[in-house]
Amino acid sequence: MPTPDPNMRVSNAEREAIIARLHAATEEGRLELDEFADRSRDAYAAKTYGELEHLLADLPDTTGQVAVPETGPSAV
Repeated sequence: MPTPDPNMRVSNAEREAIIARLHAATEEGRLELDEFADRSRDAYAAKTYGELEHLLADLPDTTGQVAVPETGPSAV
């Protein structure tokens, strides 16, 4: 899926999808409650995709996978 233009306006449904990802990250222990509250507030206030990008930048994708480099002999 192509990355949307950061200047394009975001829909209510897209904001709610961001909130759902933030909620899931909180349940997983990746965000503290105050971080969830701050990011949720920012998501509801966002008007463009560019304003939403930083809210998920430090979280894994929706499958929970994090790119961790392999170490040891199997990394060859």
